[in-house]
Amino acid sequence: MSPSARRAAWGVALLTGLSATLVGAPAQAATPATAKVSGRTVLYTAAKGQQNKVVVTVSGRTVTIDDRVAIKAGKGCKKVKGDKTKVRCTTTKAPAWLDIYTGTRNDSIVNKTGIKMTADGGSGNDSITGGSAADYLSGGTGNDKIWGAGGNDYVTGDSGNDRLSGGTGNDTMFGNAGNDTVNGDNGRDLLGGGAGNDKLNGGAGDDVIGWDDADVTGADNDVYSGGAGFDYLDAYKYYKHAVRIDIDGAADDGKSGEKDNVRNDIENILGSPKNDRIYGSSRGEYLDGGAGNDTVYGNGGVDQISGGRGADTLDGGAGNDELIGDFPPDGVSADVLRGGAGTDLVNYSGYTKPVTVDLDGAARDDGQAGEKDTVGADVENIYGGEGNDRLTGNAAANYILGGYGKDTIFGGPGNDELSGDGGNDYIYGETGDDYLDGTDFGSAAEPDRLDGALGDDLCRPWPDDVMVSCESVV
Repeated sequence: MSPSARRAAWGVALLTGLSATLVGAPAQAATPATAKVSGRTVLYTAAKGQQNKVVVTVSGRTVTIDDRVAIKAGKGCKKVKGDKTKVRCTTTKAPAWLDIYTGTRNDSIVNKTGIKMTADGGSGNDSITGGSAADYLSGGTGNDKIWGAGGNDYVTGDSGNDRLSGGTGNDTMFGNAGNDTVNGDNGRDLLGGGAGNDKLNGGAGDDVIGWDDADVTGADNDVYSGGAGFDYLDAYKYYKHAVRIDIDGAADDGKSGEKDNVRNDIENILGSPKNDRIYGSSRGEYLDGGAGNDTVYGNGGVDQISGGRGADTLDGGAGNDELIGDFPPDGVSADVLRGGAGTDLVNYSGYTKPVTVDLDGAARDDGQAGEKDTVGADVENIYGGEGNDRLTGNAAANYILGGYGKDTIFGGPGNDELSGDGGNDYIYGETGDDYLDGTDFGSAAEPDRLDGALGDDLCRPWPDDVMVSCESVV
């Protein structure tokens, strides 16, 4: 198998979380270790039974490989006079890749170049350090320590209790089997633990935590920490059981009886396909129940809460929250949307069919025809969808945006801000000192009717709009 084919196979194995050793790694020679050139790639294969300490440097087109054991100089390589553990390999053009394979002992590999490297530690407790470019690093079996250093690296620990660190760059890392510690360090990283009790820490940057996790049954007790940045917990996406997630830093998350620990430095949570319970923190998060009939509480902070598919109950709690019952909309799941304290928004902007939303707290009369959502009276603001919607405020100071379509909007009591957006809209301020906006982000050929009704109302018409009971015009 060519070096490029091996790297492609290795990449597929990492992305599916399957590789136990590097796919297609060459068989171990008897003795000694061998270095050779293949095109623009320099390959190094350790001998069976040796303990290696490999350091790679480069000068121009010449790559120097230094080990603690004797090295046989193959095609394109020369021995260094007086040092049987060192060879120099020269490519016809600038070297593009390093392929380094050690064996069954506790080996060390260090790439001190800016050349991309594929490295497999084999069995044993290995130490691997990447270079400044994008490396493909595999620990093999054993308790390995791998540091990606610079570049956008692909790192897998394989089996064993491994410690993986991405370094700088946007890294993809997977612990696989064993109790692993996976640190993203800097950059926007993808971190997966695999089977075992793992600790995943995103570090600086916007990271995905628990990516492609192999534990779908809830058998492991993992710790998930985002670090700095806006981090996304993806670990429960494929779970076969309902989960409880509370962003409080306590080891009480996951399925019933599991002891995962979701730390409060994760800002974005996705639940399982089952009927989950998710609790935000006082910091404010994006919470998504996923499929299933979920119950999601924002608690404190400014939250964006989505139920996903299913009949969900969403409660914003304290703070100015946004509630999305179904995303993508299905028009059949009856959601309960409660704002709690603060100025809260229900968002139906993803709907293409007409919706009815009334902020009166009445049960099962909101959403698409037959959907039977319940929007609480503790919600203040509404975003309509693309259909011909009917949107009604309450006694609070409401902000209502109709969206596209021929919408009918009622402000109700209170000093409201009402906007039809696109379409031929009918906007009624009712009581209170209201602001009626006829601005049409589509065509001037879609006139609105702006009726302030009672109160001292301010209207902003678009060409051809009709105004009634507008005390002031802008």
